[in-house]
Amino acid sequence: MTKLARLLKERGMTQRDLQREIMNQHGFKIGDDRISKMVNGKLTNYHIQTAKMVADSLNVKVDDIIE
Repeated sequence: MTKLARLLKERGMTQRDLQREIMNQHGFKIGDDRISKMVNGKLTNYHIQTAKMVADSLNVKVDDIIE
């Protein structure tokens, strides 16, 4: 289980919830497939801006979501 998947599980959030949070806080839509790949560890090389948006949306540091 990835750090990101663990965080979502601990918070009772779905991938869709994360997607909504990013949209609400940053006005940017990250696609379903991208979120899924990030959560499942299949996408490991993504932009730092994307990582920052995800971390901000979860109120954690980037290190807390990156493997």
